[in-house]
Amino acid sequence: MSTRSNSSNLFSPLRDPESLIRRRNLGEPSSLFYFEGVMSIPHNNMGPPPAGPPPPNNNGPPPMVRPNGQAPRSVEELCQPSIDGRGGPITPIPIQATDFGNRHHMIQQVQNTCQFHGLPGDDANRHIDKFLEITQHMKQNGVSDDALRLSLFPYYLTHHAIAWYGRLPRNSIHSFDDMMRNFLSKYFPLSMVTKLRNEITKFEQKPHESLFEAWERYKLSIDRCPNHNMLLVTQIDTFYNGLTLSHRDTINAASGGTFMQKTPKECYELIENMTAHHNHWDTSATRDKTSRNISSTTSTGSPEVI
Repeated sequence: MSTRSNSSNLFSPLRDPESLIRRRNLGEPSSLFYFEGVMSIPHNNMGPPPAGPPPPNNNGPPPMVRPNGQAPRSVEELCQPSIDGRGGPITPIPIQATDFGNRHHMIQQVQNTCQFHGLPGDDANRHIDKFLEITQHMKQNGVSDDALRLSLFPYYLTHHAIAWYGRLPRNSIHSFDDMMRNFLSKYFPLSMVTKLRNEITKFEQKPHESLFEAWERYKLSIDRCPNHNMLLVTQIDTFYNGLTLSHRDTINAASGGTFMQKTPKECYELIENMTAHHNHWDTSATRDKTSRNISSTTSTGSPEVI
């Protein structure tokens, strides 16, 4: 009995169900549920609906407004081009100079000497060194070196690189160091550092490669990876052990048989001296010259008598 009386108290009986149905069919708000904008019976209110008709609402739902108090834009307005969110990745830097806009000769010099394309074979480190070398001689009263380089950097890029620059977030670059970190992260990532370091540590002289060619190739690998973190003694030891046996014998003979007992600087200078005069020390060059002499003698000699 108690259950039935409790259940009957949850919902009050409708006084005039036929009138309610007529009003709902005519689109009028009913006394059971009514909405004003976004309005409904609270979730935790299990009592009967408010007595009497709903409050008058002659103007319909309240207009929606944006946080700034303005009315929402229409679809047509939203589809129109806007300058909101536009602009480059470099934040505006205060410049005291009044004639800094007249820097066309600087832009032209950068574009004519060291533009970076962003191709797979481009050496990003060497390009940055070239850019720094050129811009260090450019000066403008009232303009810091950092601001000068930032203003010229977009003109230093072209093709794929300028497309990468355009995808950087707006106002994300605050200094030239920020720009270099983003640039090297894109075009000289950690994977490339690992690859170039492996080329150094796993160096081996090719079968028909001269001592001069092997040394130049080894130094090029080191130059391409400025953050290899290898001491000079490690570089010398790696190069020496990567040579063929005949070239190691040649280096030992040039050093009086005590190459590995010299200091790293002395070893480096010895190899530099030998490669500068590689025609006198290169055993592969001597073999090639001897082979050419033998071939020449054979071709000009008298025919063999059978």
